[in-house]
Amino acid sequence: MKIYYVLLYLIVVLFLVFLDQYTKTLFVKGYTLKLNEYIKFILVYNEGSAFGIKLFNNETYLLIGSIVALFLIYFMIIYNKKLNNLINKLQNKSIVYLFNFSVLLILSGTIGNLIDRLKYSKVVDWISIWNFPVFNFADSYISIGVAIFIYSYWKLEKVL
Repeated sequence: MKIYYVLLYLIVVLFLVFLDQYTKTLFVKGYTLKLNEYIKFILVYNEGSAFGIKLFNNETYLLIGSIVALFLIYFMIIYNKKLNNLINKLQNKSIVYLFNFSVLLILSGTIGNLIDRLKYSKVVDWISIWNFPVFNFADSYISIGVAIFIYSYWKLEKVL
């Protein structure tokens, strides 16, 4: 992987993690906002995982999150070596960038929620829309990243 890509990826991850942590800090410090009866920004601490389901203790979530983050970095490096060999043969090079962006989204969300678990022993959630469980930017990064990952990986596997 070329050094300028590594730097670009690092900048993207740092920006996304900063945005996630900044917004969470606002709500931890008491910021609240209600746009209407369906969309509210409220502080909720989530001790579990997705949708508040608590399967493990905080230390186990920290371990799992750390393993996932390390795996994503490893996966991105290994998979990009494969892609670099074929990138000139690809008609649609944007799918490679989409794939990489999906991994960066998932990695950023994982790191953002890991920071919360280290700071608060739980995850800070603050976005409430209708009756959907309260979530945060990191959760959104992960959800959107997984959807893009599945699509782009499927497209790339056809070429590889």
